[in-house]
Amino acid sequence: MSSHPSTTEEIKTVGDLPVEKIDKTDYRIYAAISYFVILIVIGLPLWWKTTEVYRVPLPYTRIAALNESDFVLVTNVTIASLDIDRGKQLASDLDNFFKTSKLFKVHFVVTQVQKQILASAQSIQALELSSVSRRQAGDILLLEVPGLPRFTPSQVLVGRRRIVYFATDTSSVKLTEVLQQWLFQEETLQRMISSMVSPTKSELDLAGRRRMPTASAYDVMVTIVNPDPEKVQLNWDLQEAIENFLSPFLRNLAPLADYNVKSQWLYFVPLQVQPKLVPEQPGIRKHFALSEELLPHIITPLEKKLASHVSQNPCLNFVVYVPPCSESPLYIYRQEGVILRGGVNAFLSPRWGGIIIHNPPQDICDNTTVVEPKPVEADWSKIMGTFLAQLRLLVGVPELDDIPRVSMLPLAASGMRQWELDSLYRVRIMEQLTSAMLTLQSLSQLLGEISNIVIDDEVGDSIQEAVSAVERGIELLHQGNLLAAFEASKQAFLSAEAAFTDPSLLALLYFPDDQKYAVYIPLFLPVMIPVLMSLKNIYLWAASKVRHKGKEKVD
Repeated sequence: MSSHPSTTEEIKTVGDLPVEKIDKTDYRIYAAISYFVILIVIGLPLWWKTTEVYRVPLPYTRIAALNESDFVLVTNVTIASLDIDRGKQLASDLDNFFKTSKLFKVHFVVTQVQKQILASAQSIQALELSSVSRRQAGDILLLEVPGLPRFTPSQVLVGRRRIVYFATDTSSVKLTEVLQQWLFQEETLQRMISSMVSPTKSELDLAGRRRMPTASAYDVMVTIVNPDPEKVQLNWDLQEAIENFLSPFLRNLAPLADYNVKSQWLYFVPLQVQPKLVPEQPGIRKHFALSEELLPHIITPLEKKLASHVSQNPCLNFVVYVPPCSESPLYIYRQEGVILRGGVNAFLSPRWGGIIIHNPPQDICDNTTVVEPKPVEADWSKIMGTFLAQLRLLVGVPELDDIPRVSMLPLAASGMRQWELDSLYRVRIMEQLTSAMLTLQSLSQLLGEISNIVIDDEVGDSIQEAVSAVERGIELLHQGNLLAAFEASKQAFLSAEAAFTDPSLLALLYFPDDQKYAVYIPLFLPVMIPVLMSLKNIYLWAASKVRHKGKEKVD
């Protein structure tokens, strides 16, 4: 009987687990580890870095420190007197008055004026042209003139340049009034700063509400409106009038900003309001009355016809309206029912411009032998004189309150006094520095609260330039360098505005974090849950490996 050898299949084991099962488990764990490394260790940091918002570091500390900065306008005032002791006494009294000033720090210097200088001058105008009147921008000379009553009944006479003439018996109180109210205009500056910091106080700053906003360039638009050219003929040389009257005045303002003068003619453009007919009365001829409360209704429709929006620069509009004879003479009436006096038939709109009504001569209208269109000549001295007065108010030259026994040297219609220009410098410096500081603080708060706004290199450079320019402007004010401080304040204002209005700041402004998570969570969560759950299996597998190695060492 033959026997067959039995075959037994030999199974390899490691511990209690078969080798095949062990290999499959390892492969599964290795796959989980690779997913974890790719998604968590590599993918998550890579995603975070590639979706990171680029933000240039900003000088938050320096911006916050601007709140502690004090605006101090350092000014040098020279007192030239025949008696050096009297000059020192005036300087001491004036210094005591200005110690309470919040904006000005005045340095008084006393000198003794030479008698021959005063004796050689035949008039105040001669002193104006002499070397004694040459002063740096912002500085003032108080010159004692013993014979001042020969030239003027006033006790104090303010010149066209940076010089104030005063009689020997002038008190320090009177000189303080002149410096504070006319030359320095401290109250105007304080009201302007308060209205900018606290907009609820803007009603107190009447000059600021009327003054044009700060800009590097302005357009000046002169418009002649002829509502009925079939009845009125205007052969006016507008270009020559602009060159003779407006251009010389604007050249004085050239250091402050660029002024581009433009002109236009409008035809068949009525007032869009109905003036009231005032019948003839004893002592009053028949005329038409335009109530002051209707004036805003004139500007709104008229502005649609003006080409004042073809440029990004703020525009100052000056309009001459010539009514036909059938609607003239046309006069503006105050709300009290009183006609405007002083020969000025015009009105001013704050931060916009002015309108003057130029009535045709009555003898031309009444003359039936003159056929239509009736020719009307322009009284340019009256028209441009009114526009210049309105322009002075719009650019920031305030109306000054009268001071008893104080007067000013008469000024040419198209001129500007040097100390008035210094006042404009101070107004613009304080306005531009304050505006730049407020803009930087708002921008700092905005960028600090919203972390996903992009801050590119251009915006960062603009902010850095604005902060440096504000700091430099404040330092130059402390040094008394008015012109350099103005240039620094202008740079600060332009840089701050450029940073605040940069389009890149709005790229992610309306994409907050909650919306970002709402987009990415549905994408990543289904993938990440199995990977995170596999961490438990990886941990158990690693622990079993450690225990197995420990048993082998024991065996």
